Amino acid sequence: MFEYTFVKPGMSPSEIVNSVRNLAGVCFTSTGMRDAGQSDFKNRHRIYDLKTLAPLYNKMGLFSSECHGGARWHVGVMNRKESPFEEIEIYRELMPNVLLQTLVRETNLWGYRPYPKNVIEYVVSKVDIDVWRCFSFLNDIRNMRTVAEVVMNRGKLFEPAISFTEVEWATNEYYLRTVDEIVSLCSGIDEIILCIKDMAGVGSPKRIYSLIDSIKQKYPELVIHYHRHTTDGLALPAYLAAAQAGAKILDVEEDSLVRFYGQPPIMSTYAYLTESGINVHLNTQAAYEAIQTVREWIKHYEWAESPFKGFDYFVTKHKMPGGAFPSSFEQAQKGGFLHLMPHILKLMSLYNRIVKYFDVTPGSQITWVTCSGIINRYSKEKGEAGVTHIIRLLEKFVEEKECKFEEMNDEEKKELLELFKSAPGDFKNLLLGLYGKLPVGWPDNWVYQSTFSDEWEEKIKSRVDVSPLEHIEEEDLERAREELKEKISRLPSEEEFILYLMHPKDAVEMINFREKYGDAPMVLPTNVFTNGLKNPGDKVEFTFSEKPYTLELVSIGKEHEGVIHVVMEVNNKTRVYKVETPRAKKKEIRFARGSNELGSPINGNLWRLGNPKRDPIKVGDIYHKGEEIANLEAMKMETPLLAPYDCMIKEICVNLNESVVENQLLFVLKQI
Repeated sequence: MFEYTFVKPGMSPSEIVNSVRNLAGVCFTSTGMRDAGQSDFKNRHRIYDLKTLAPLYNKMGLFSSECHGGARWHVGVMNRKESPFEEIEIYRELMPNVLLQTLVRETNLWGYRPYPKNVIEYVVSKVDIDVWRCFSFLNDIRNMRTVAEVVMNRGKLFEPAISFTEVEWATNEYYLRTVDEIVSLCSGIDEIILCIKDMAGVGSPKRIYSLIDSIKQKYPELVIHYHRHTTDGLALPAYLAAAQAGAKILDVEEDSLVRFYGQPPIMSTYAYLTESGINVHLNTQAAYEAIQTVREWIKHYEWAESPFKGFDYFVTKHKMPGGAFPSSFEQAQKGGFLHLMPHILKLMSLYNRIVKYFDVTPGSQITWVTCSGIINRYSKEKGEAGVTHIIRLLEKFVEEKECKFEEMNDEEKKELLELFKSAPGDFKNLLLGLYGKLPVGWPDNWVYQSTFSDEWEEKIKSRVDVSPLEHIEEEDLERAREELKEKISRLPSEEEFILYLMHPKDAVEMINFREKYGDAPMVLPTNVFTNGLKNPGDKVEFTFSEKPYTLELVSIGKEHEGVIHVVMEVNNKTRVYKVETPRAKKKEIRFARGSNELGSPINGNLWRLGNPKRDPIKVGDIYHKGEEIANLEAMKMETPLLAPYDCMIKEICVNLNESVVENQLLFVLKQI
């Protein structure tokens, strides 16, 4: 029997690199357990279903399985109530021959904001992963240093990624300088694999061939891994071009998983490359079985697919990446502005020629929140005519005047200086260098004036030009551990503590959920976990702790004084459960009216109250102008709320973790 395994856990990085170099043709990384579900199903795929692929991956001859990281980490904790540590443990058992791969966002790891260096060191040292793909949305390689050092010192494979886009300033010379920085950081090419991360799928076949060929000419022995999305419809010819230019590893997913924004289909890619004369290392029978296995459970996730169907060649203009595309449409649908999406995407295509960076998390969230906010503002204030007007204004500025502010007339300049007045906090942080240096320099001064108003010159002076690793204060880890201990009323496990370091609020909620409902997320079939048992006679069977269980719904009583009695058959024994469902009283929403009332700038979740460097906020506290008084989260972006003047807190009108709407009253202030 032919042995397809050529790399496996336990091999050193240099052994893995040499095995790939010596492999005839190309091999695959399957993203079926991670990016496939993020790009088209908003990370809703459960371990319960994905683990059915593991035995097939174990004999498929993959380079690796991308099964961890990215936004899947956060959504698993927040929505699926699964721990990424559980996932790793299960896959280690079911596919021991497969390298497990994660995706981290340099200083952001699996979150959306830069973490202190000591948090990065601590977390990366504790997670059992073989291949660490790491990217910077600014291609600021300095930001990768801590992750690289910890991963390489652990003897794990570091896979630095260059974020790719196709735009006039992103030339081969630019990318070669970025690769030079990576090679310098990693002290050579013999213990790393370079990833080209084409996160939106915008690279034409000709462009991709040119880029990889130029890298291989300078670094002939460097192993290149090409990651691409299918959105523009040209993924297969782009993969052929990559392989012909010298790429050794390509990202694919099961054909039955492919929709529009993830990676190309594994068997179609295999067939196309093989017929084009490229040898592909793959156990096709195992791949075929994996495709059929997905068909058995993918129907349970139709509800999670994007409402925006079909390939989208316009992605080459707006550059919304695969992982962000479906979730942005979901957010627009929930927010009631789905009809504005074509205008938002058009604005994004103009915006990214004004503020130049790569639209991949967290950059994609910054772009999306900023541009959707602008379009929504014009829509609310001036209707469809207003939306059309701002698009035309920016088309003139970007396409006709080539972003030359001085060539616009006085009225147009005045309007441009209002463009970013309501930009989110993360956009402001981007301009101030708090994520790192932008790839081709800082935006023009008018962007700062538009964003910061009268304070724009001072803000430019305060701009940081070093990596977040150099200026973010270290976190007191023992204090953080004590905080979590207090919140869950017991000593947390190491894994729980790491989850808390990444996503404090959602980690606590998941821990509480699992304490109340146990391993329900791990053992209940997806249709039941998602929809429950609805009608008398509905039944579910599962195994827990090697013991079989049968649950059958007998009846659901009528509500009486906030109580419903539910009758169940549990392993043929009748049990009655009392469910308390007190009708929630509708809370009257107060809105900010006067100058002494501070309202929410956005719809979001109030995840932090007060300045984190001070004691918890309370009535009577004094806050100074510009000091953070609260922080809101929406669409994975944080928006700090700053004191508008020196003031005393007269009234706190909301609670921590409360969902608020735009202009909802948060604080009553007294100016001092």
